[in-house]
Amino acid sequence: MVILTLSQDMTYRIEIAPSARREIEAFVKHLRGFDTAIAEEQLARLSFEIGTYILATPRLWNYFFISGAPYHGYLFRFGQKQHYWIVYFINEDTDTVNILRFWNTNKNPDTFGL
Repeated sequence: MVILTLSQDMTYRIEIAPSARREIEAFVKHLRGFDTAIAEEQLARLSFEIGTYILATPRLWNYFFISGAPYHGYLFRFGQKQHYWIVYFINEDTDTVNILRFWNTNKNPDTFGL
């Protein structure tokens, strides 16, 4: 189970798609190979960046380069060589940010799909 602690005073609600949930859980499993302090720090960073950078200002980030509009992308960096794209869609009717993917950039771009 993935637990992300987000601020309660966000403008947008968050929904995480099953594919993104699986990818976040894989990231958490990957973190188990690191020192506990590093793993906790990275999960805290992920929660902070989703809450601060995506939920508070979702339109600030460009459209995702692989899919284009209406999908936005935010690059979460873990170390120097591992990065993850947080790909999301903004539903203005429900004031919801739908996180669709937490995609490891080390994967082949041809395997990306929404």
